[in-house]
Amino acid sequence: MDSREHLVAGIIRDAFLLLAALAILVLLLRARLTPFKKKLEARRAQEREARRRRDLLEERVRMHLLPALIGQGFQPAPPVVHSGPVDRDYLRCFPSWGKLIRAREPVVDLVEIQFSSHGRAAFRINACAVPKDGMMTAGGHKTAEKIIELGVTDLETHARPWLRPGLRALGLEPLGAWFSVRYWPLRAPTQADYDKLALQVVGLLPEIELALREGKLGPHMRRMDASLFKPLPPEILERIERSAR
Repeated sequence: MDSREHLVAGIIRDAFLLLAALAILVLLLRARLTPFKKKLEARRAQEREARRRRDLLEERVRMHLLPALIGQGFQPAPPVVHSGPVDRDYLRCFPSWGKLIRAREPVVDLVEIQFSSHGRAAFRINACAVPKDGMMTAGGHKTAEKIIELGVTDLETHARPWLRPGLRALGLEPLGAWFSVRYWPLRAPTQADYDKLALQVVGLLPEIELALREGKLGPHMRRMDASLFKPLPPEILERIERSAR
């Protein structure tokens, strides 16, 4: 075999080794990427399912709960005009259609439907009997109009009252407050499940009514720190009015 043949054989051998090395590298990369792709596909499937559940919940709450509240004399609150950009997650948690008011002397009843953050399919109801002269909050005195605009409330629903004694003892009472469809392994929630959940909350509206009108709390109602939400004494209100003039 002359030198030329040796050179050709060497080139062929080197090319074969190079192709073999590339083939092994491709196989190794594929082996590493396959679990990642599977995880990515699984995550996207979970996100799609979460969006489906959240959309179903919002749809059924809007279908069943809003008409029930309107039947009790509530009406949509004036739309809030935001001066700057607003977080999209915040808008999904507090949709404009979920805030309703009802005027009755000497207060304005405020009810707001709040959905859980991060797209979770859960919600609760916040409420407040707002004095027409305004009230003191953690941020100082607010007019009734400002309280309604900000959605300041001192009442909220609690979905699982049987858990409250234990949670209260542990200092964790707000946990368990959200209404949601119970999770069952290997069974995705259906529209009928969310219909049932929304109608269940409709059945609790008398407790909200009693809390607003008489201040009495049923098992599904919780009052936040009352010291942060209270009407101003008449003499303080008179002083504020004089300074405003």
